[in-house]
Amino acid sequence: MRRQALTITRGLIVLGFVFCVWSLVLDQPSYNYTREKNPIAIAVAFDLSPSMLAIPDPAFNANVPPRYVRARNVLLELFSTLEERRENVLVALIGFTRDAEVLIGWDYSSSQLREIIEFGLSPGLHSSTGTSMEAAVGAVTDLFNLLPADLRETSRKLAILVSDGEDTMPDSFFGYALDDLASASFDIIALQAGLLHTSEGVPRYGQVGEFTGFEAMGGELYTAPSAETMQAIAGAIPERGLYVRAEDPAAIEEILQFTVNGKVDGGYLGNEMLAMLGMFIVVTLLCARVLR
Repeated sequence: MRRQALTITRGLIVLGFVFCVWSLVLDQPSYNYTREKNPIAIAVAFDLSPSMLAIPDPAFNANVPPRYVRARNVLLELFSTLEERRENVLVALIGFTRDAEVLIGWDYSSSQLREIIEFGLSPGLHSSTGTSMEAAVGAVTDLFNLLPADLRETSRKLAILVSDGEDTMPDSFFGYALDDLASASFDIIALQAGLLHTSEGVPRYGQVGEFTGFEAMGGELYTAPSAETMQAIAGAIPERGLYVRAEDPAAIEEILQFTVNGKVDGGYLGNEMLAMLGMFIVVTLLCARVLR
């Protein structure tokens, strides 16, 4: 019996040694040359319809920026983080209302994209009004078809559709957009801007910049975002779509994980964590045998 106990103890010690060596190996920097990662091709489709100017009543919710600014800030942080991490990113930008227009073709300069998003992207840039998700999806699909042949095969392809979800086109048009997405070769993030439980409208300002009320749009003072529309867009590609709200504090992290990994982190344990967990279990078992 003592021999068996001694054998078990020795086995635990050897196993603990193995986990220690594994942990040290994982901690060593790698000096081997590796091929550059395949690029991530990201096409951003940004809703520039007037409803993206909406804010809540400043008397009750002061200092809340317009919807498009909330979404813009998420994108700026996303692309800034991708640059800091030196991710190999290829970008393009579409602005849309009821029509869609390519503002930047495929380019490796995400810093240029950030400048345009920050300083040159605002509702009113297009002369047309209304919102067509079908036009946005069609333009994104055409953009990915314009990728060079080698990148169409090797890159991770991702569309980020930014909108409050108010689709002003007939329902059948939205159905066409969902059908196109169901057969798409790219993943999609539906980034929704718009407070869900607070009324928002397009502001009207006086001569010195004071808030004077909301503009009437379609006979209504308030414009309601549609979470259902944006969720349907993300859900049109099962397992390859993500719905996230610009006002959610966790939006950046969820989008970043999905962009780089193709999924939101669900608690996966990496090799380093497995090694630490293994050492913890071995030490616990050894302590249990000593105290027994």
